[in-house]
Amino acid sequence: MGSSRRAWLAWSLCALVVAGSAVGFPLLYRHYRNPPPEADASAEPEPAGLPTHDELLGPPLSFETPAFLSIPAIGLEEEVREGSDDEEELYRILALGPVHIPHTGFPGWPGNCVISGHRTTKTRPFNRLDELKTGDAIFIRNPRGLYRYRVTEVTYVRPWVNVTLHTEEPILTLTTCAPEGQATLRLVVRAVLEDFTPVEEME
Repeated sequence: MGSSRRAWLAWSLCALVVAGSAVGFPLLYRHYRNPPPEADASAEPEPAGLPTHDELLGPPLSFETPAFLSIPAIGLEEEVREGSDDEEELYRILALGPVHIPHTGFPGWPGNCVISGHRTTKTRPFNRLDELKTGDAIFIRNPRGLYRYRVTEVTYVRPWVNVTLHTEEPILTLTTCAPEGQATLRLVVRAVLEDFTPVEEME
């Protein structure tokens, strides 16, 4: 699918957050059904004796299992739910709190993990997202452990800019519409994975 099509789908997501309508979301999620690329068979094997990525983190863990987003700088502590391709179900989930965009990355794994949320609804989890600054910490906690990310960029982009593109590095993207109550821009927070604490080592 071309970049112009991806831009339109991204705009549809932003429009839904503001307008309270589920129009455009099914197309958006169908577009992101691109799982992480399979490992290159010609790639060099891991050195003997060193743990592989799979051994350290296990297979990707989706947001269908309990997961929580925490941002101390803005006092945010919210459960993150997996999105849906069904319009009515998606609208219901988004009204409850932050939503992981299906078919984007998973915590700790190579790829772009994208989470979207409202700013002006009853729960409005991302109401203070614009207060974040470079260097602020973002945490995702799930049954596997605690992932710590560091904010590297806080920007505003046009609604048609695709912020869900796959990356080789494990990054986190938080997105909501801006200004508050409008859809003329999109607020985008980028963060890089800095640390992972297995649940066995958490107090």
